[in-house]
Amino acid sequence: MHLCGNPRFHLQKQRMRCMLHIVINPTAGKGRAGRLQEQVAKRLAEMNIPHNFHFTQNRMEATDIVRRLTEDMTGDIDIVAMGGDGTLNEVLNGVVDPEKVRLGLIPCGSGNDFAAVAGIPEDVNAAIDVIARGTARYTDYMQCGNIRGINAIGTGIDVDILRRRAKAKILKGSLCYLVSLVASAVSYKGCIFTEETDKGSVPHHAFIACAGNGKRMGGGISLCPDATIDDGLLDIVIVDNLKLYQLPGAFLKLMTGKILEHPHTVFHRSARMKVVSSNTMPIQIDGEIYEDMPFNVEIVHNKLRVYRP
Repeated sequence: MHLCGNPRFHLQKQRMRCMLHIVINPTAGKGRAGRLQEQVAKRLAEMNIPHNFHFTQNRMEATDIVRRLTEDMTGDIDIVAMGGDGTLNEVLNGVVDPEKVRLGLIPCGSGNDFAAVAGIPEDVNAAIDVIARGTARYTDYMQCGNIRGINAIGTGIDVDILRRRAKAKILKGSLCYLVSLVASAVSYKGCIFTEETDKGSVPHHAFIACAGNGKRMGGGISLCPDATIDDGLLDIVIVDNLKLYQLPGAFLKLMTGKILEHPHTVFHRSARMKVVSSNTMPIQIDGEIYEDMPFNVEIVHNKLRVYRP
């Protein structure tokens, strides 16, 4: 059987020979992805790996490109996201049938949270080597309505933080997240909702609520520090009923990856998370804000394969 069509490929290690479809956001990482495109092309040519670049110019264009690439395929296909976490999310949401896709990542964004969790290096040649010589391993993703996420889905102050970060002109990464977090904390009043679990309904007045597949968000903030990307479970973290004087301690725990140690943190694992609120409650999926989407998340296990060490 031809290697590219072998359903057991995810269990094997070998040198890449299939066509790589590289979806590149040239503006990712302040233009870093665009500047590295020639280096990637040269490296792949040296390794005799056939490849095509698909450039995006607009928001959500990566989703459209991947949908066209995957809608009529008969066998497996290799697709590489070259950009940041946003590009990766757009690529994931364009996949028609995740079971027929092997997904690679060349991280070139400002945060690269998923790449860090998956062990994919930011060095371009090293990232290509992971794709070319590594293994396509089963990797969980999350489904929320008709939108997929691979890193984190949440509500609460993180939505307010993302809005502030989007307006930031100078600061980037975790420093921008911290500054935005402090600014948001001054005015944020919390969100009131009920979490529906297998054991019943639990009311919350939360500072932040997150269903995590990956450990990190916001350019290095470990909100779900114990999460694993292939265990078939969401790490559910809710920071509940915080008083104003307790915010500094919660911030410190969050920034040092120890939020689970805070006495007001509720933590458990589940294959799904459903949140019900009487008010419209915006959510974020991998850093993208959705104003009117119900917070009803489930993990998808053993469907998607990702090239990672």
